[in-house]
Amino acid sequence: MEAVSGALIGGRYQLVELIGQGGMGRVWRGRDKALERDVAVKEVLLPQGLTSGERDHFLQRVAREARAAARLNHPGIITVHDVVEHEGAPVIVMELVTGTSLGALIAQDGALPVQRVAEIGAAMLKALQLAHAAGIVHRDLKPDNVLLMGDRVIITDFGIAHMADATTALTRTGAVIGTPSYMSPEQLEGRPPAPSGDLWSLGATLYSAVEGAPAFRGDTFSALVIAVVTKEPRPPLRAGALQPLLAALMTKDPAHRPTAEQALSVLDGVARGAAPPSPTPISTPTPTPTEVVTPAKPAPAGAWLPPQPSHAPSIGTRPPAQSFPPVGPGLHFQPTAASGAPTGAGAGSQVSPFGAVALRFIGCMALLWAIGSMLPWNYLDTVPSEFLPTVLAITGVFSLINAVPRPRWHPAVAWLVFVVFDLALYFVVKQVVVPALFHGETETGLSEVPRDMVINLLLYGTGAWLLWWKVPGSRSNRVAVQ
Repeated sequence: MEAVSGALIGGRYQLVELIGQGGMGRVWRGRDKALERDVAVKEVLLPQGLTSGERDHFLQRVAREARAAARLNHPGIITVHDVVEHEGAPVIVMELVTGTSLGALIAQDGALPVQRVAEIGAAMLKALQLAHAAGIVHRDLKPDNVLLMGDRVIITDFGIAHMADATTALTRTGAVIGTPSYMSPEQLEGRPPAPSGDLWSLGATLYSAVEGAPAFRGDTFSALVIAVVTKEPRPPLRAGALQPLLAALMTKDPAHRPTAEQALSVLDGVARGAAPPSPTPISTPTPTPTEVVTPAKPAPAGAWLPPQPSHAPSIGTRPPAQSFPPVGPGLHFQPTAASGAPTGAGAGSQVSPFGAVALRFIGCMALLWAIGSMLPWNYLDTVPSEFLPTVLAITGVFSLINAVPRPRWHPAVAWLVFVVFDLALYFVVKQVVVPALFHGETETGLSEVPRDMVINLLLYGTGAWLLWWKVPGSRSNRVAVQ
């Protein structure tokens, strides 16, 4: 069907203007002549090369899925009004939404604020819960299928989502229609659809919204599919409190993903800006002689555990003397940790920025003198006593420059920056600072053999990086790109 503006569909719906187009069809602004209201008319494009039998089967499936979607009544799901056939192709008549899509908003504004993304995710999840309870799996959830109109967050293309699978089965080429960046690994592998697949797509959609870009990239369609199935998502930089949930939703194994209820609890908390539970001492109740403590049934190995209140006992144990946010196997769930933040020792300690700088300065200074004195090719410890105050000042400034920055970069990026920066800083000291202070001399107390210099600065840059990574308070708590 090649519909044009002004065409009358099903003897009732007149096409006014084309407002959208994608791989599965075109969307028109239309006018319902019977009820005198504006509607959206989805013109479904049939795959090429279908036989008459395949075409009939395709039409029946589209109509069946659209009618199933029409039974869903929820403000977060677009309303399907009618399904008609026009010139041998299916047409779905839907509620007209005048807002923008989440995909268009991301393209226009880039990364969205964490709290706003959590609000959108919670609204989407409530709509998905209703659909899943009715036995309907979306299968093509992505930013372009999420519409924003005022306070409403609306998922569209329910009833069209199954057509991607139908088309795959019917076309002779077996081409997949859909957006691999947002399709779950099991869906790309051809496994039966399940609600857990929609949860994966929800995580990928929210990742794209909070980061401003998809979690997976590939230069070709095949490379993108392989990345989704075999690789981990790109480490998020802006997800903040959403980072642990996004990682859990995009777990490769569907059995290890959180349930819809668990995910909704986290999203609602982040949307409200609720503070995470902090470690607070609680008293341990003393059992009476008649008390019987029955251990709770343990969670399955690898299962995702939702955050629990700080007063809740650990699963399967008595209440501890001090409770901490629970940790599931393989997932450190700390909703307020900045994305990419370390989860090593001391990550949860409270240290002021000044204290962190002081600790890092002492560490950098000690490391510099240890390298300059203990490695056999260096001789920093042989500096004459009359020059020692100046050398201490130079090494102190060098260490302070490494201790002051508090970036929120990914650790791998930060390591590279520290090493390259220290190489450049050393040559500035050697070629500019030392000659100016010591009347043209360029001796620094460190070997001038290129190999030795590289080893010295690799060790020092790595040490300064470890201090930044591991000393609590060394990374800024600002929220990136709101």
